[in-house]
Amino acid sequence: MALCANILMNFKIKLVIGVLAIISVMIIYELFVNEIKKIPLNYEYIAEQEGQDRVLNSLGGNLSEPFGIRETLRENVINMTGNILEINSTILGRDPVTNKIVFDDTHIFFVDRTTWKHQSMNEYFTFPPNVQKEDYDFFHPMIFSETPFVFERVDNIDGLDVYDFSCKYSGVDVSSDHPEFSSKKILSDGGCTISVEPVTGIMVSFSKYWDDYFVNNGVRGADVEIGEKHTTEYSKNILVNTAKSTKTLYYFLDLVFPSLIAIVGIAILFVALLFDKTKNQAKIIIQTQNEVIKKEKLSVVGELTARISHDLRNPLSAIRLTIQTIEIRVNNKLDPKLEEYLPIINDAVSRINHQINQVLGFVKTMPLDKKLVSISNILDDSIKNINIPKNISVILPENDFSLMADRIQMSVAFTNILLNAIDEIGENEGSITIRTRSEKNNLIIEFEDSGDGISKENISKIFEPLFTTKQNGTGLGLSSVRAIIESHGGSISVKSPPTVFSISLPQN
Repeated sequence: MALCANILMNFKIKLVIGVLAIISVMIIYELFVNEIKKIPLNYEYIAEQEGQDRVLNSLGGNLSEPFGIRETLRENVINMTGNILEINSTILGRDPVTNKIVFDDTHIFFVDRTTWKHQSMNEYFTFPPNVQKEDYDFFHPMIFSETPFVFERVDNIDGLDVYDFSCKYSGVDVSSDHPEFSSKKILSDGGCTISVEPVTGIMVSFSKYWDDYFVNNGVRGADVEIGEKHTTEYSKNILVNTAKSTKTLYYFLDLVFPSLIAIVGIAILFVALLFDKTKNQAKIIIQTQNEVIKKEKLSVVGELTARISHDLRNPLSAIRLTIQTIEIRVNNKLDPKLEEYLPIINDAVSRINHQINQVLGFVKTMPLDKKLVSISNILDDSIKNINIPKNISVILPENDFSLMADRIQMSVAFTNILLNAIDEIGENEGSITIRTRSEKNNLIIEFEDSGDGISKENISKIFEPLFTTKQNGTGLGLSSVRAIIESHGGSISVKSPPTVFSISLPQN
């Protein structure tokens, strides 16, 4: 039962460790993925637009004829402070025929890597990953003002699913974009359409129209510029391919890789549990083999004991009787020299008799004769059967308890524990303290001695049959104690130092 409990406990521990390991890997992975889905430290976005424009060349004049324009939007990180990126955004427009620069605008934006929003406002700088079918508030570099992007529809561009958003703005002050009319106030109305890949947030298509005009005392005046532009096919192809490859990476990170981690983790856990089970089975087999060998040995001991116990007891009885006769003569002063040797002979006979009793007590299966008994009375019986050395004091428990038990067998168990404690103390001054208490319908009896203690390598073996560290020991005393206690439905354990044998017996 103890082995099964240990196996179950080891299984639970390994299962918990395996699960915690998998959870830890998943947490680390989640942190890794979250870092990837922030704005990268080397963030760069380039897109080209083309279209037509008409501009006012002089006050009082007319708008020019439509001419082609080609613009390049370039965004890149120039500095980082904590989680805030300093991003430079430049829009450079040229006349594709003359290659003359017709528009040049540069702004610096401070953007939070995690939220993808401007540091000083709640509007987005660009779309974050996992775009939803909802409206977004933007301050976009191509719009120059706070503008809501309204979700319109799901579309498809070159096999890539995208979300289309639209925006409209009016009355945006663009006076600084027309330095040739520096004394005039110029406002702009316009709108845009944006297509974004929703998993990655990458914008693959952009179009915009605008109408710039003078305003005098709140009244709209002449047009200053009217134009439109859209993403070039070349730039759109690059952005679509970038979005596809990034989407594949996100798909791998969000679905495939976690599944692989889980499968590998479960496989490793399964292999570890299988290995542990195999190892435990090997331990059980080895332990079973050892127990069979021990039982075979004990069976042989039992047979030998049955054969020789009668032959040994007869001469021992004769020796003891002879000693008693000699002691009478010694007391009558017939031979004073014998007085020195008689205690030695008597002690040797007692030791032989004790070892025979231990072996017989272990190999014989005696039925329990349970009666209501007093623990104090059993302890008194045990102490009477032992020659307590003068250098050792025995401290009995203050409280007495009663329970159903076999008085004789329980006395044998207590005697063996006391003899073991006496051997541990040896010739040093010491004590044996016995304590009793009631705990959860169990009677707890503790024997604590002041000896040197039991070594770590031996403490797990002391209840095994035939194990002993004593020169004259049989290795059956404590094994008999455990058998007696367990036959009463109890248990015994030991800890050291100091050495404390703890017996638990059911009181009901």
